[in-house]
Amino acid sequence: MGKKRSSRRRKSIPWYKLTRTWLVLLCLVGGLVFGLVWMAGQGDAPPPRKVPPQTQPGPPVPDLTDVIRSETEAFLASTDFRKSMVKRDLTTTPLRYTVDGEPPSTALLNGLQTRLRNHSSRLSARMTADDVLVVAEAGKERVLVFFVPPLAPIPQGPRVAIIMDDLGRGTYPAEVLLGIEQPVTFSILPGESDARRVAQMAHAANREILLHVPMEPQGYPAVNPGEDALFVRYSEQEIAKRFVDLLAKVPYAVGTNNHMGSRFTEDRRGMTTVMSVLRERGLFFVDSLTTGRSVAVAVALDNGVPVLQRDVFLDNVADVELITVELQRLARKAVQNGQAIGICHPYPETLQALQRELPKLAEQGVQIVPVASLLQGRRRG
Repeated sequence: MGKKRSSRRRKSIPWYKLTRTWLVLLCLVGGLVFGLVWMAGQGDAPPPRKVPPQTQPGPPVPDLTDVIRSETEAFLASTDFRKSMVKRDLTTTPLRYTVDGEPPSTALLNGLQTRLRNHSSRLSARMTADDVLVVAEAGKERVLVFFVPPLAPIPQGPRVAIIMDDLGRGTYPAEVLLGIEQPVTFSILPGESDARRVAQMAHAANREILLHVPMEPQGYPAVNPGEDALFVRYSEQEIAKRFVDLLAKVPYAVGTNNHMGSRFTEDRRGMTTVMSVLRERGLFFVDSLTTGRSVAVAVALDNGVPVLQRDVFLDNVADVELITVELQRLARKAVQNGQAIGICHPYPETLQALQRELPKLAEQGVQIVPVASLLQGRRRG
């Protein structure tokens, strides 16, 4: 008999048992990793956020706009100022008033302060060193009242008004002009960094102030009057708004003259809008006459706005001796016509010529006067 072969068959582990084993191991490892990560994160966890205690809202702050305006109007009515002496600009913030007269007495100011306090402790009134009445609410300016001293008596003999344009780019030219006894008129560009400061300096020295209003010239944009200028392409509403904004930048202004404007002053529609604003505020206009086709004088007369125009540009050439010749020509015009207006710019040569020649003109009997004095007897009451 052959040997019977015997073999041992190995028992294999079923597949489902192997899978279950690996799944258990993976779960254990995953749990371990998750636990380590969670424990590590606990050390960096931010402290619990504190919830602030809930507070009850306070009472609403009352609107004091009507109170402020009515008390300001009542204060002005209680003074000796006539209605025509008070110009209002109620479209700006803060509200602006310009008064042709001396600042109020301490007693009147104290009375206004008391009435405001009776309405609310948030309200106050004070006078600044440069004669501005400030009505404030909780320290915020709500009303500004600018006081402009009355004009001096009209002098006898030929009269000359000299307008210094382009002021506001620094204080040095203003300092030089204030050192001259003869009262040169300050025409201030509203967009310049020192515009308000120069206006304050001039006002403190009782010098006349004009707004030098930028207007579109021929040749724009190669010749640029600035982004805040008046352009003929604007609507009447936009021109009026821009003009009012420019006026607000130069306190104490009693009138205006144009900066550039050879295009704009030829435009009847635009100039009519400008004159409407001037009429409402009781201001005058001086045509710098940068174009022979200007309609400024005609439109001003049609709208009842006091108006004059330039007779001589004094410094087309910035040379002391040539400026002196132009000053003499201006004086001759004043002798012939009773009065004349010269316009100049704050060049070093111009300042030197004025310092040297204006006292000489005064000695010759030619009076240097504010522009407004040339309009006395012709301005609306």
